Amino acid sequence: MKKILLPLLFTLNSHSVCVHETTISGAQLLSQITHYQNSKAFYQLEDESFNELQSISLIEPQRNYLIQQLQAPITKDYNDRYIKYYKYERVVEFIKSQREQLEQLNYQTQVIGKSIEGRDLFAITPREIDPKKKLILMFARHHGDEGTANWIVEGFLSKALKDNHFNENFQLILYPMVNPDGANAKRRYNRNNRDLNRSWGKTPEKSYDEVKVIHKHLDSYLQDNKKPVIALDMHGSFTEDFIYRVSKSFNGQDFFETQQSFIDSLGKRDPWQAGQFYISNGHRKMSRILLVRDYGINSLTHESIRDIPLSESRTLKDLFLQGEAVLDSLKELY
Repeated sequence: MKKILLPLLFTLNSHSVCVHETTISGAQLLSQITHYQNSKAFYQLEDESFNELQSISLIEPQRNYLIQQLQAPITKDYNDRYIKYYKYERVVEFIKSQREQLEQLNYQTQVIGKSIEGRDLFAITPREIDPKKKLILMFARHHGDEGTANWIVEGFLSKALKDNHFNENFQLILYPMVNPDGANAKRRYNRNNRDLNRSWGKTPEKSYDEVKVIHKHLDSYLQDNKKPVIALDMHGSFTEDFIYRVSKSFNGQDFFETQQSFIDSLGKRDPWQAGQFYISNGHRKMSRILLVRDYGINSLTHESIRDIPLSESRTLKDLFLQGEAVLDSLKELY
């Protein structure tokens, strides 16, 4: 089983990431401006949105800047060359197809708000929290262009709804598409150029845009005595499948071992993830970091390759099976 240990805060220099991100001073940025312009880098403005790095007149030498260098988008004949791209319309269709089964299991599917462009933000939650059941929290698609994450969620939910053991022992809170506008535009950011996984405030009022809606809805569950045993945030990376988790120093040895248990269990079942992980204490406004730091929840980021060529051996069925592997790991551990 391959395990990758890489202590990180903001700077990610491997290709096995969903974004190359670093924090540098304005003076450093100006000295390397040609490099960042050529790589189509984005920098974070004071309102915490991201802007493509073009005009240098706005850069202040004494200020620090968060820089993101994105994976180059594939815009031509995508579905003819890669595993089918997952758009907003697909999540609407999928939820509709599962609604009857969800209702039979005492779940409700709610539209809890709208995206900036007016698309529905969905939440799938129990009608009532059963204190005897373990609670699972799952997000998908903070970053709009990471479509493979949603296929894995479909595999997970489709099996979960038919699994008697899971339904007797677990309940699920699922936000299946955090960034529907970014999903349909095939871009990382939302309509306001925000990275929604850098938009979680300590309270819902301090969160931004679509995340504010989701955070407000989730807050009642987080404030309850019944907190999730695990939270999984489903993402897409450049070139590898892996898990992001925090360091031992972030929340202690016992917590570190709890996270390792899930990684090991999943690694036995998922040949693509195969036990690989990165240690990253992340950005303070990531959902994963907020949930670990403020609530002590075992929160992990699940990364699958964003663009998978049809010429490779991996198929859409494999993504569904990865979702099933997540389910079976939860059943084993909890």
